[in-house]
Amino acid sequence: MSDLTELEEPVVMRSRMRDEIRRTSEQSRARRMTISRIMVALCGVALVISAVPLVALVYELVRLGLPVLDKTFFTTLPATPTLVAPNATGGVSNAIIGTLALTLYASIMAIPLGVLVGVYLSESDSKLAAGLRVVSQTMAGAPSILMGLFAFSFIVHDLNVGFSALAGSFALAVLMMPVIIISTEIAVRGVPNTLREAGLALGAKPHKVSLRIVLPSAISGIVTGSILAVSRAIGETAPVLLVIGGGFINSWKPLDPVSALPLTMFENAKSEWPSQRIQVWGIALVLVAFVFVLSLSARIWAARKQKVNS
Repeated sequence: MSDLTELEEPVVMRSRMRDEIRRTSEQSRARRMTISRIMVALCGVALVISAVPLVALVYELVRLGLPVLDKTFFTTLPATPTLVAPNATGGVSNAIIGTLALTLYASIMAIPLGVLVGVYLSESDSKLAAGLRVVSQTMAGAPSILMGLFAFSFIVHDLNVGFSALAGSFALAVLMMPVIIISTEIAVRGVPNTLREAGLALGAKPHKVSLRIVLPSAISGIVTGSILAVSRAIGETAPVLLVIGGGFINSWKPLDPVSALPLTMFENAKSEWPSQRIQVWGIALVLVAFVFVLSLSARIWAARKQKVNS
């Protein structure tokens, strides 16, 4: 009988230990779940608090800007109000065309070169690559007005091009390139090394592997970064303030003075005429719509591309 008791004692002890571990685990799980629910609730509250200013801003923008938008706003040139016609503000067709021209020329300059530099930085560990990486990261954090001063000094003054869309697009291209370079490098570095190794194992040269295998695999991130850089450039005032000239004509020519929506908004905000000041809200709404459409298009395209690749 004593032998049976001695055999049962370890079994009972193990059973008690399992019960104690189970009870401790349940208490720990309940505590973690409570903390998790509290943190999720706090994150939700923080999200609501942060969204309130954004929603209020968008509401005010739509409320004041939407009545300004009509056919005249998009299709006519600006008009100067007078005492006889104080509401004769005209439209901003020159600024819309100027903004599209500046963005187009800046994209042509910045995107191909930025993508090539980003691919080089991701594939090389040389001292040149390290130096270019430091320069691009420094430029990404530089004030945008410096790009305008550089374009004024180099394009307008030194090359004697004058105030033009070319000078403005050059300033925007310099502003866009760091964003494109950094996003391209991150996207290319995210491509699995097995793809590179497979291409090299088949006898392909390293530059062909980069261009034909790695680059197509990273195209989603590259396009997203490029569109985000374009979205940033559309709303910049400081880089183009000194170099585009503010032309009052509808022109796509690179050497002509042009206007831009941010510049027009800046000038109208200083006007003494209420009709021009209220037009600022319409211009701001158009700019926000441009940026929103571009950013949303980039997100949708990247999501679909990732879904297809997976």
